[in-house]
Amino acid sequence: MRPSQALPRHMFRTERELVVIGLRNGFSFVNLDVDLSLYRKEPCLQLLGHCDGIICLSNYRDYILLCNPATRESMLLPESRLPCYHSIRSLISQTTGLGFGYDAKSHCFKVVRIVSYSEELRGSNLPHFSRVEVYSMGTDSWKEINVTVPAHVRYSPCFETYFNGAFHWYAMDDNGNEVILSFNMGNEEFQVIPMPSFISKHDHSICSSLLVWNDCIALVIYPERGIEKSFDIFVMKEYGVKESWTNVLTIGPLTRVERPLVFRKNDEILMEGSHGQMMSYNLRNKEVKDLQIYGIPKSFSTLAYVNSLVSVKGGNQMLDQRDNTDFGW
Repeated sequence: MRPSQALPRHMFRTERELVVIGLRNGFSFVNLDVDLSLYRKEPCLQLLGHCDGIICLSNYRDYILLCNPATRESMLLPESRLPCYHSIRSLISQTTGLGFGYDAKSHCFKVVRIVSYSEELRGSNLPHFSRVEVYSMGTDSWKEINVTVPAHVRYSPCFETYFNGAFHWYAMDDNGNEVILSFNMGNEEFQVIPMPSFISKHDHSICSSLLVWNDCIALVIYPERGIEKSFDIFVMKEYGVKESWTNVLTIGPLTRVERPLVFRKNDEILMEGSHGQMMSYNLRNKEVKDLQIYGIPKSFSTLAYVNSLVSVKGGNQMLDQRDNTDFGW
């Protein structure tokens, strides 16, 4: 059993802060006093994900950071084993995918990194080839794994998601079809999960976000721009099976709402407003609330957070209960 307490909270990152929202009696929030000294020289760390109380952040170049807000610990991961430059001088490297999760077989937290090598003058936005490495918190080291990356990771807001022992990215296959690329933390293999049938080619006017809802992955489709936006929610009822995608709900049209962030409960979703404020939408009574939490527009990265006593510096070891500092809610 993984060492976490079953009290969900929601964490988000603004430009320079990590904030936790307590959900015990409505909403309350507090800035986390975590030693993130890396922010002084690298203020643009992205919130990659969360698993059982451990948070992973990165600048997608050379810094990857693990922290545990409950224990106030943070640790910078060792340098990558993959070279920045390939022996073929015309190839340039770029970290195109990072994921964080838990391997239930070895009882170990892992980070996966996809490095893609592209030709500068090739004229294509698809990489020449990719290499993959995995960091294990148990050994505090990286290893390169010999796998084929079957799709090319692309950016999509609020899409990267850890679920069911695997990390998921928005990606494109070699035919230009939109797909979900997943990496299983246990067997360290990739899988391509197809999108719903009507999504086949990239449309710049449409955004898609991947969330977890009712113990299923949920794909939210919505327009990139517009004063009013509607949000179509598709749920994959049988994991990995294309035919199980079901359009279960449409939210809106709503005004002043930019994009979905995370499901708070089964009947409520947190969303980012058009002016950088956090909002909530109740699926039952269709009520929209302004939560009076503000950040820089399009800067929110949000996740459901659960307390844990796992030490990020101790190879998956739990801290003594007396060393843990709770948030006092």
